[in-house]
Amino acid sequence: MNRDTLTAGAEQALALVGRHYRCAEPFPVERARIREFARAVQAFHPAHWQEAAAARLGFDAVVAPPTFAAVVWQRARREVLEKLITGYRLDRVVHVDQTLDLGRPLLAGDLLTCDVYFESFRHFRSFDVLTLTAVLTDRHGVQVQTGSTALLARTGNHEDTGAREAFARPGRTEADAMLTAALRHTRPPRTRIDFDRLTEDTRLPAGGATLRARDLANYARAVGGPHPEDLLVPDAHDHPRTVVAPGMLVLALAAGYVTSWTRDPAAVTKYRAEFANHVHYLTVPWDEDAEIEFTGRVVARDERRRTATVAIEAKSQGRRLFGYASAEVSFAPPVAR
Repeated sequence: MNRDTLTAGAEQALALVGRHYRCAEPFPVERARIREFARAVQAFHPAHWQEAAAARLGFDAVVAPPTFAAVVWQRARREVLEKLITGYRLDRVVHVDQTLDLGRPLLAGDLLTCDVYFESFRHFRSFDVLTLTAVLTDRHGVQVQTGSTALLARTGNHEDTGAREAFARPGRTEADAMLTAALRHTRPPRTRIDFDRLTEDTRLPAGGATLRARDLANYARAVGGPHPEDLLVPDAHDHPRTVVAPGMLVLALAAGYVTSWTRDPAAVTKYRAEFANHVHYLTVPWDEDAEIEFTGRVVARDERRRTATVAIEAKSQGRRLFGYASAEVSFAPPVAR
């Protein structure tokens, strides 16, 4: 590869492959922040709001919504881009996919350490893709959640043509043991669905959500992201001003849709989603509502583990919002007779 064609940001990103960064400060999970995030993502299960409801599910504190880790990872991403990869502009870096592995839900009172591992780098004609894995560890040193994502940075360099090879981690690194260690799922799920009656192709009830510009502002405030006014798409030909909703917000709403089916906000152990830039996205008119329709279908069952994989579809304004999205759901053990 001709490294003379790489931007300063790409050079910095490439140099980090195989390394890891620990965020400067532990992240305290506070009850007020859980409620702020739950409100922003329209997660109204009582366990997110009331200790008594969380206790009925076996938790000793209020439970964060499934994608709450986005708050921690947003801070980590900002640290990385401000301290380590300073050659990219923050407003030109977008999120293109996400995998969340949930060992357990995050709870009020947790104190989290976040380690970011730099997995690989790709350089294309006018953009770079950096793959990261973030590991959240609690105050006892136990891994509780991990998240892998690809960040796409627009370089604006159109002189270089064609895709470049991927740069994988060079040999084994100190990250390998952390990344290959399985998260422990010790809590028995308390879903209200009879697993033994599920079949592949079982359809979930349809659901929906409504987003307004103020909802995007609430989400930005909750996760520390850019304010929607800073992301307005310029109007043209008398079209209304619009703003693009973050993919992680749409995934959070999809997680709420799955929870409305399971009735257990801790039953999902993994989420996957692809946010294909300029293909799958949601624009929200500044002065109007944007309606989202959710549907789901069981696409796989694991009898031994009593889990099912649910493919999630989200549509709005005639557009699919995910390239692909799925949730792996754990089901309660059979009732002894």
